Amino acid sequence: MLERRLIEVEGTVQGVGFRPFVHRLASASALRGFVRNDAGRVLIDVEGEAEGVDAFCLALTVCPPPLTAISSIHVVAAPLASYHDFQIAPSRLPQPLTAARRGADAVDVALDAIDGEASSAIPPDVATCDACLGELFDPTNRRYRHAFITCTDCGPRLTIAGQAPFDRARTSMATFPRCRDCEREYHDPLDRRFHAEAIACPACGPQLTSWPMTLSPGGPGGAASPSDTRAASDVRMAGGPIAAAATVVRGGGIVALKALGGFHLTCDASDERAVRRLRQRKQRAGKPFAIMVRDVDVVRGLCEMSDVEMAALVSEARPIVLLRRRAHAPVATSVAPATTTLGVMLPSTPLHHLLLEAVNAPLVMTSGNRGGEPVAINDLEARNALGDVADFVVTHNRDIVARCDDSVVRVIDGASRVVRRSRGFVPRALTMPVHAQHSVLAFGGELKNTICVTRGASAFLSAHVGDMDGELAQHAVRDAIARMRSVAGVTPSVIAHDLHPDYASTRLAERYASEHAATRRVIVQHHHAHVSACTAEYGIREPVIGVAFDGAGLGSDGATWGGEFLVVTGARFVRAGHVAYVPLPGGDAAARKPWRVALAHLLAAGVDEDRIRRQRPASVPMAEWALVHQVAQRHTPTNRTSSVGRLFDAVASLLGVCHDARFEGEAAMALESAANGARARSYPSTLGRGAPWTVNPASIVYGVLHDLERGRDRADIAASFHASLRDLIVLGCERVREETGLATVVLTGGVFMNRLLTESASAALTSRLFRVFTPQTVPCNDGGLALGQAHVAAHALENERCA
Repeated sequence: MLERRLIEVEGTVQGVGFRPFVHRLASASALRGFVRNDAGRVLIDVEGEAEGVDAFCLALTVCPPPLTAISSIHVVAAPLASYHDFQIAPSRLPQPLTAARRGADAVDVALDAIDGEASSAIPPDVATCDACLGELFDPTNRRYRHAFITCTDCGPRLTIAGQAPFDRARTSMATFPRCRDCEREYHDPLDRRFHAEAIACPACGPQLTSWPMTLSPGGPGGAASPSDTRAASDVRMAGGPIAAAATVVRGGGIVALKALGGFHLTCDASDERAVRRLRQRKQRAGKPFAIMVRDVDVVRGLCEMSDVEMAALVSEARPIVLLRRRAHAPVATSVAPATTTLGVMLPSTPLHHLLLEAVNAPLVMTSGNRGGEPVAINDLEARNALGDVADFVVTHNRDIVARCDDSVVRVIDGASRVVRRSRGFVPRALTMPVHAQHSVLAFGGELKNTICVTRGASAFLSAHVGDMDGELAQHAVRDAIARMRSVAGVTPSVIAHDLHPDYASTRLAERYASEHAATRRVIVQHHHAHVSACTAEYGIREPVIGVAFDGAGLGSDGATWGGEFLVVTGARFVRAGHVAYVPLPGGDAAARKPWRVALAHLLAAGVDEDRIRRQRPASVPMAEWALVHQVAQRHTPTNRTSSVGRLFDAVASLLGVCHDARFEGEAAMALESAANGARARSYPSTLGRGAPWTVNPASIVYGVLHDLERGRDRADIAASFHASLRDLIVLGCERVREETGLATVVLTGGVFMNRLLTESASAALTSRLFRVFTPQTVPCNDGGLALGQAHVAAHALENERCA
């Protein structure tokens, strides 16, 4: 008996070899019909013997291509069409199989193995596969040393995609017509490049070019002079762009390299002078650089690495993984000063593989930007941003459509935790436990900004944008909004943003809401958003105890929060308790001057003046110390903080590991590194009465000072500080459980990027029968705020609908 079925497959099913897979599957079962890309899905029209059609529908979910992520399959019976064969049809934009069209004959295929994850039609960029690498270094292959080699299983996706469907005509590969050989592969069902949209070869694909940065290829500096042009040609002819770049790197120079989602800046990671020069030119004083190495064996020589860390390192996303550095690793000290970790990644593109082969040494591989600005994605931006940073440029003529920085991962408590979610992860969607009745656009925070767009229960979190303190960043946010709206296929009508009125992200949200006639705005308190992001990730609908520790976020009382014990129930939260307030001398500027916060904490702890005076760093003039001392004694409603991030700063300064922070989080990183492997006994904490109750950090600060004056080892004191925070967390959670009966805890906020604290607090809470959740696929820092804001707004919309 013959049957015909119309099948709608949603998820990450475009650009991953899904249509060729469907074609092979149907052909093997002698089925007829077609498969095609739609705007955000794949549509299959298939007919044949009923048994074969049944087996075909089942096989779609059993063994799809490795990059596929199916979120739903819907099947509708239809009258026979008498097809003659099975084809991959041209993409078009038909109406989807709506609920009305599905009718009583519709069958929704169960997908328990997918864990209910929704996905974008456009997949993330993924690393070069082993098959393509074999061809890349095979002298007999026609793609030998082709820097843009790819197939259905690897290569660029989001960063070259204009819009869905993911067809070549809608990508930046549209300007490169396939040659006869590539065309033959594209149409051969037995070839692994069958319908691979980004395929090319040296004869028809993008081409590398290079030049010294002192010369301009027609950029802002104007056309190069004839003599300069000859000099540039000489460099380019010296073995080609890769060989020329390798020569520059081996000579101590800095190269700007156009990669997948933007430019990288690279130099020899073992050359101290080159790394220092890069720091000086990029204006990045102390923040660690990432390095890129050829393979896992090189990583083992530089760092200690667990099986989980290695799995993250070699995953298709190829993120930067934070690893413990070996004592005598041959990497320049200036790559990652004042920390025991190295950020390491393996090559993610053929271009990186070729450069590493040519240099044969670990390379610094950092974002091609100035500190805090978005990464440059074209030659003009590179010239403007990196003109006085790089010595040499390697670029190409394939446009980067979507800006996408490198992702960062750290293994904590035996699981990979995303610290920065970008290349390799975006735009894969997350599933919220609540279905938003209207599309929400959330604008995130001021630092580590991302934006988030929702479609039903699916949340699309953008790639890392960066800090919002410049016009370039705000342009990048607008680009990210346009990108994620296109990915989600929605026009948001609800805007969510932070409570702080002076955040650039808040002002941008207000302006966007006015310009686009959004129906409403939802204002979300900073730490509520942190907790909500984690509950969204894990699909938690029940009330939770949210422990939100970070550097700063505006509280509902006008003070700066950052040491919070919240009870969060969807769109609502109650502040059950918090770390007691201390003055914040200089406001936000205190985050860059840990010694100021140390002085404020000493005063708040009631330490006598003589002992306080002895803690003045030698680098701080007495006049400045006296002025801050005076300011710290003024208690105003807005000039106070409960921040645990600032408490880290205070202790780091007292121990002498960081008096002046060159980048956000430096003091906390230094304090964690100082504590590793040390013996720990905690300083006691006590909880106050009232609602909200407070826990006073004075005993911790006093204990640190006492041990320091007694000459106790500073590493032991740093470890005791971490142990004290662990006990403080347990104490606070037990109080909330007594008051509410809740036993589910979320640990979140930037402070919980600290592995030592997170692992010890999680273990201690678990031993006391709490269920503990910490962010994993979403950053616990401000990079996850947009998801939390969107989740709160979705709950608010649900509450209105149910009212």
